Amino acid sequence: MIADLLVVGAGPAGCAAAMAARRAAPSVRVLVVDAARFPRDKLCGGAVTGGGLREMELAGLSLRVPHVSARNAVLRVEGRSHRVPLQRATAVVCRREWDADLVAQVRAAGAEVLEEAALRSLRREGERWVAAVGSREVRFGLAVAADGAAGPSRGLLGLPPGRRAPLRELVAEGRRQEDLVFDLDAGVAGYAWRFPCTSGGREAETAGIYSMESTRDLSDRLFHWMDRERPALGNRPPRPGAWSIRIFEPRAPTGSGAALLAGDALGVDPLAGEGIRYALWSGRIAGALAARALAAGAGARAGIPLRAAFRARLASTRSGVLLGLAVRLAARLHQAGPGSRWRRMAADRAVAEELAALVSGAAPAVPLLRLAARYRSLGRGEP
Repeated sequence: MIADLLVVGAGPAGCAAAMAARRAAPSVRVLVVDAARFPRDKLCGGAVTGGGLREMELAGLSLRVPHVSARNAVLRVEGRSHRVPLQRATAVVCRREWDADLVAQVRAAGAEVLEEAALRSLRREGERWVAAVGSREVRFGLAVAADGAAGPSRGLLGLPPGRRAPLRELVAEGRRQEDLVFDLDAGVAGYAWRFPCTSGGREAETAGIYSMESTRDLSDRLFHWMDRERPALGNRPPRPGAWSIRIFEPRAPTGSGAALLAGDALGVDPLAGEGIRYALWSGRIAGALAARALAAGAGARAGIPLRAAFRARLASTRSGVLLGLAVRLAARLHQAGPGSRWRRMAADRAVAEELAALVSGAAPAVPLLRLAARYRSLGRGEP
């Protein structure tokens, strides 16, 4: 098979890359490959924030599946709880349905999608690259590696595995609240969450826990936290699903050879553990840049200049600015002890309101200025 742009992975990052590539350069032949067959199950809280919905729109994708709208977020830290409105409601989706519909949209836009076609190897032949996917070989010019935290692309590209963070998640039957709940008092270097969702067409909640540090008893910690939440979460569900995310590292490689990294293959927000927004963001930028380079005849020779342009574009966007802030705050907040200045800052209602604005997709300038001013005020002991 021959393609101009090969996209490895048909999740949100891969679909955003394929759609953005088709819009940027319709003449470029786009092939998306994935090891799974859709629809397929995917462990994930499923929250597409206002910022994520904005990234969907920028990529040319639409939200067409049933979802639950969460219009408020609850932040608990240092024994305090603040319920703040979201400027744009978060859509909590069933990943099985949503991902399958994203694939359908990409196909309708003219990209070819191969399912049950796992990436097995990569090699260069002259001006083109060759990928073994499933039982086929694909010759291509450039690639977007968007095959998640556990995908083979980083290893095949000779890139380091990066830093991983564990999560545990389960679905509880019935729904007892409609907010996005983030509890930073869950006893881990991260938080526990509760989101409204649907399960088999019925009302439900997803509950989970995220930690920046490897924790052997993370499932037990989730159950301990859920015991504190009862009767809000009802009876204890079965053993949680286990998965992990790759933490975004600003100085880490953004690709190698003819490939750009996107989605969880690149890394996600370590502060909130938010992956979907940043998958759509990095995927759409990678897909558009690669397609334009191919249309200009650059092909496999793009290499280093393309990766440099990709890094610069990531850093200059709205989501990129927010991700840079999240990386800096995560280590200070999640690994800080009780009563620290960073946790006192997170427990402040004004801070929660500005963070909610950023999560909702607001332009970052005003919220960031307000956060900086509030940080200085708290340092001076002002109420």
